[in-house]
Amino acid sequence: MSVAAVAVALVGITALATVGVEHRIHRGQRGHDHREDDEHGEHGEHNDHVELSDEQLTEAGVVVAPASGGKVVVTIDLPGEIALNGEATAHVGPRVGGTVRAVKCKLGDVVNKGDVLAVLDSADVAQMHGEVQAARERLTLAKANYQRIKKLFDEKITSQKDYVAAKQAYAETKVALRSAQRGLRAKTGGSGNAGGYALVAPLSGTIVGWHIGVGEVLAEDARAFTIADLSSVWVNVTVYAKNLPRVRIGQRALVRAEGIEQPTEGRISYLSRTVQEITRSATARVVLEDPGEAWRPGLFVTAEVEVDEVEAHVVVAAEAVQRLEGKHVVFVRDGNELEARPVVLGRHGHSGEQRVVEIVSGLTPGELLVVKNSFIIKAELGKGSAGHEH
Repeated sequence: MSVAAVAVALVGITALATVGVEHRIHRGQRGHDHREDDEHGEHGEHNDHVELSDEQLTEAGVVVAPASGGKVVVTIDLPGEIALNGEATAHVGPRVGGTVRAVKCKLGDVVNKGDVLAVLDSADVAQMHGEVQAARERLTLAKANYQRIKKLFDEKITSQKDYVAAKQAYAETKVALRSAQRGLRAKTGGSGNAGGYALVAPLSGTIVGWHIGVGEVLAEDARAFTIADLSSVWVNVTVYAKNLPRVRIGQRALVRAEGIEQPTEGRISYLSRTVQEITRSATARVVLEDPGEAWRPGLFVTAEVEVDEVEAHVVVAAEAVQRLEGKHVVFVRDGNELEARPVVLGRHGHSGEQRVVEIVSGLTPGELLVVKNSFIIKAELGKGSAGHEH
C-alpha cells in the first residue's frame, strides 16, 4: 500500500472513531451469545459484518454504489525491463588503433552530433597521411608533365605516343590520390590530421558508457563510448508460452513501476518468433516516449497489455475487492449493515481510466457495495475481531 493510501486509511479510521462508531459483529446468526461453549469455537473466526450509518461512511470517505455490468478491456500483467532504444544508441570506438591524447567528455554528459569526444595519436594514421601527401605530390608532377607534353603535341613537336602516355599517367595519379584519401577517411571519419584523429559523436544523446583514459592504447575494435538518445526507451517484456496466443504486435500496453507515479502508454512493436530454450518465453518490445527520462534502463517494470474486450455481467472497481481469510471479498451493504461477501473473480482489466475486475459469482447487479476505500471497512472488521478475543 502506498504512503498516500495509508494516510487515507488512517484518516478514515480516525473519522470512524471520532463519530462514535458502535458496530455489531455477526457470524452466522444475528447477535453474539457469550456462551461458554462458543468461546473457543468462534472467537478465532474473523468477523464478517459491521454496521455503519451514512454519516459514518461519508465521514470516513467510504463510497457505496450499485453493482452493474459493463465493458471490460481485458489485460494481462507481464514482467519487463527498461532497455536502451537500440535504434537510438551508438557505440563509438576507433577505426584504427592509437594512443589517447585527450578525452573531451565524461560519463553522463549530453553531446551533440559531431562533437569531439576524444583525440588519438596513431602511427598508422600518420602513415596514411604521408601516403596521401605523396600521392598529391605525384599528381602535381604528373599534371605539370601532361600540360607540357600536351603543349608540345599541339605544336607538332612531340609524338602522339608521348602525349597519350602523359595523359594516362596524369589520370592514374588522380585515381591514386582519391584512393588514398578514401582510405584515410574510412579510418578517421574525416577528422584526422598529420598527428592523429578525433572520435566524434555520430548522434546527439547522453554518454551512458565510458571506457577510455588519457594515455590508453586503444585497438581498432575497442568500444570507447556508448551514446544513447534517452528521450525514448525500449521495454523488453517477457511473454511466457501460455500467453503467446493472446499477445500481438500493435496491442496497447500500460507500463508501470514502483517509484514512478504516472504509468506510460506504448504499443507492442516487436514480438520474437522464437522461444528461449531455458525460460520457454518470447520477448515483446514496447517503445516508450520518455522526454522526462523517468524510465531508466535497467529498471524492472510491469506491462499491462490489453488482449481482449468483453461484456461482463458484473464489473466492480478493482479497489473494491479485498482479501479476507484467504478469500476475495467485497463489502455488500444492506441497510446500515456491511457484509464481507466472498466472490469469485474473473477477468481483470480496465474501463476507461479505472482498473476493474469481473465478478463471476457472489454478487448480482443492483446490489450495493463499497467501491472506494474498502480497506477501511476491512480494518474495522479486524478491530472487531480483536475486540472479541478473550
